[in-house]
Amino acid sequence: MEKADLLFQSFTTSIKEKSAADVSDTTIEWKCLQCARLLGSLDAIWSNVRGIDAGLPPTTGQIQHLTDAMTEAKRLWLDMDIGNAQSKWHLTFDGHLLQQVIKHGWLADKSDDTIEFQHQMLMKPRDRCRSVTSYQPREICIRRQLRRMKSPETQAHVDQCEASIKVKTTNKRAVTATELQEEQREAKRVKREAVLHG
Repeated sequence: MEKADLLFQSFTTSIKEKSAADVSDTTIEWKCLQCARLLGSLDAIWSNVRGIDAGLPPTTGQIQHLTDAMTEAKRLWLDMDIGNAQSKWHLTFDGHLLQQVIKHGWLADKSDDTIEFQHQMLMKPRDRCRSVTSYQPREICIRRQLRRMKSPETQAHVDQCEASIKVKTTNKRAVTATELQEEQREAKRVKREAVLHG
């Protein structure tokens, strides 16, 4: 979401260069702006249902923020005429997501770092197996590699290597990195709220 504005500006420029003669620049700019706002709203929704407050039940303000984000995203989705024959549409906009958040608190209790780490764990095997052209053999290779990484022998070797590395958590760099991470989290939260209200 942080790079959405910059990314969609470059998309707009690229699309303008290759657009048909009967499509105006303002139409292209408007469509790219709508896409950026929709993706920002969806990011705000899925970030709010993650449970960032360490498992505490959601407050009425958080529920209202989530409801506003869902209303805005649904309006943008319908305005763009994307279609609603997708499972994401029904899960997000038919009320199921909001019901689950109200009933169970949150869908998960994970920070951005954990989710990003899971993406990275899958990206590495996919990148290594990219030369396998057929889908099924590529997925078999990825599963084998993930099984190898989770095997007890591999884990024991990794644990031994990590234990041999001396890490000081009280040094100035570690404290600065933690503070920077907290600032980035707060900035992301503010940006998500700005997507809805700005």
